[in-house]
Amino acid sequence: MIDPEESDESWDAELRGKERLFVLRYCTDSEVFLNATAAYRKVYTKTDEKTGKPIKLAKEVCEAASSRLMKRDRIKIACARLLRQTQADVDERSQYQLLHDLLLCATYNPADIITADGELKVKDLKSLGELAKCVTHIKQTKWGLDVSLADRGRYMTQLLQYLDIVRPEIPVEEKLRVISMVSKAGSVEEWNDMAEKIG
Repeated sequence: MIDPEESDESWDAELRGKERLFVLRYCTDSEVFLNATAAYRKVYTKTDEKTGKPIKLAKEVCEAASSRLMKRDRIKIACARLLRQTQADVDERSQYQLLHDLLLCATYNPADIITADGELKVKDLKSLGELAKCVTHIKQTKWGLDVSLADRGRYMTQLLQYLDIVRPEIPVEEKLRVISMVSKAGSVEEWNDMAEKIG
């Protein structure tokens, strides 16, 4: 088998037919990322000859077929090459998204999400858009909905540490040095004699 790290070929150089689309879905589609069965179902569709509508393949069929595909050397090589090429972009987007969410949870205005009575301002969370990420808990109680929001203070601290504005405190321990262990003295004179010998 060819080492995908050593080859300068395009990631899809050895693929045939729908294999290219399968690998592309498997490695880059967020809905089926690294799920061979789901990627197979999206790519290898069959249509009903009479109606022309797509036929949904059974899960077992997709599992068996995708397993056979993933055993092929050219599929393994293509997946390794494509993942290597796209991983840097994915990592950068993920870092940006995490920082964006951290900023959102640190700076959101609770009044945009809940009323003064603690009720949601909208009928469903989707209507909040990105602010829905700031809602950590919703529970139905006999008095109505109990809505909990993200702890802005904790997220502000994390954001400030990320921006290197506030550094975490490092506890400093003071240790007493033990100069010498002496036996117990019975009187002040004995203590003074021992001190003179040590000093």
